[in-house]
Amino acid sequence: MINVAVIYTAGFEFDKEQEETLVKDFPGCRFVFKRDGEITPPEIGEADVMVGFPLPEQVKMASHLKWLHLSSIGVDKHVNRELYCNQDAVLTNSAGTYGMPISDHVLGLMLMLSRNLHYFRDQQSLCEWKKMDSTKDLFRSTLCIVGLGDVGRTLAVKARNLGMKVIGVKRTMIEKPEYLDELYTSEQLNEVIPRADFVVLSLATTKETVHIMDRNRLSLLRKDAYLINIGRGALIDQEALYEFLKNDRFAGAAIDVTTPEPLPPDSPLWGLKNLIITPHVSGKSPSTGQRQFSVFYENLSRYVNNDKMKNIIDFELMY
Repeated sequence: MINVAVIYTAGFEFDKEQEETLVKDFPGCRFVFKRDGEITPPEIGEADVMVGFPLPEQVKMASHLKWLHLSSIGVDKHVNRELYCNQDAVLTNSAGTYGMPISDHVLGLMLMLSRNLHYFRDQQSLCEWKKMDSTKDLFRSTLCIVGLGDVGRTLAVKARNLGMKVIGVKRTMIEKPEYLDELYTSEQLNEVIPRADFVVLSLATTKETVHIMDRNRLSLLRKDAYLINIGRGALIDQEALYEFLKNDRFAGAAIDVTTPEPLPPDSPLWGLKNLIITPHVSGKSPSTGQRQFSVFYENLSRYVNNDKMKNIIDFELMY
């Protein structure tokens, strides 16, 4: 019997029908469905499989753990072999779940920034009627997407359909996909940034990507350019971001991720009018739960049949 501990956290919970489907379709598994604060140390200790977004301390307690499946894309808190009693434990994520909602979120942010909608919302709260011209048309604007996972690829397709020129940047070179106009490696990022109207960060946090947008790269953004981060907060040097936006060094930015999270109330970022902050919600949509379930269901089917699972994380590459 395979013991499966499904740990529910904010943004992740199977409904009753999905729970019943798992129990019915996998008779060789014993499931525990509990919220993060309700699951007990013995239940964690007995788990062969854990699902959700457990705390690192909980992973350390899982002495029988063979497979951890994360409900998120990001794995930075769990891609550490020291957390695992079993050094052969497999880590997978929910890649394939979030491309649609996050790409929609990015398009919304691009429209807000380019159409000055955030300023109009501020004016509405003050009962002010002041006209402002939009700064850009998305049509024929150049979008640079840094990171071409599920989110980056889905965004590229949607942006091309809107008539944008799309430049992709990834760690290693491959044959250019049809959904990109141009493709470069991360070593060429400095050459690409000055060409972009919008730069979107869609990366995992690794040793190489922490502060990938540092002071030097922020200085490469054009005066009329926008920066959007839906990857991880650590991708941007936030102190430098504040200084550049405060001094209008580039047109504006939007971030769905920060360091730390939640962003403290005393952070100076809150006071920037040319910055849009959303509270790490870009992956949420009415259909996210079904996609989370589908990704896990397929991998559990592979696991019980000793087939290779999808979305296996490389602990060296950290994604």
